[in-house]
Amino acid sequence: MEKEYVISFSSFYKAAYAQDMLEEEGIKSTLKKLPTELVRSCSTGLYLRTDDIAGIRAVFERRQIVPGGVYEIRRRGKGNRTFARVK
Repeated sequence: MEKEYVISFSSFYKAAYAQDMLEEEGIKSTLKKLPTELVRSCSTGLYLRTDDIAGIRAVFERRQIVPGGVYEIRRRGKGNRTFARVK
C-alpha cells in the first residue's frame, strides 16, 4: 500500500537535484514548502507517494544524496496530519 512521504534537505538545490535523480529513475515527486515543524535550514522538501521507501533510499545512496530527514505523513481526519521520522 502506498504511503505519503516528505523528504527534507539542507538546501533548495539539493532538493531539486534529488527530484531530478528520482525522475531519471521514473519516480514522481513534487517540490513544495515543508511544514513549519520540519524546517531546519531549507524550507523546501520533496513530497511523494510510494510503497517502497527503501527503493527511494537506494536511489539516494547510488547518487550520493543525503537527505536531512525522511518522514511518513500520517493523516488523522480532515486537516490533521502528523509526521513520523522513518529510519
